[in-house]
Amino acid sequence: MLPDADVLYALLAARDGRFAGQAFVCVMTTGIFCRMTCPARTPLRKNVAFRATVAECEAAGFRACRRCRPQAGSPPAGRSSVSAS
Repeated sequence: MLPDADVLYALLAARDGRFAGQAFVCVMTTGIFCRMTCPARTPLRKNVAFRATVAECEAAGFRACRRCRPQAGSPPAGRSSVSAS
């Protein structure tokens, strides 16, 4: 069960990872859902809803953010200019 939406929004604005993987933010104006720690600009409170799973977000008609890739499972690793071979 998720905490109150106002609590989740405060965590989103702070990029707090306590609910990473347990809550996702759905942005009504863009139709995108993100991780709670997504580096994208924080949407207005009136434009967001929170869901507990990726499946719930997709069922509600939202698509995954291309920046934080919430459907990938684990948080994305830091970007590196060197690739392993």
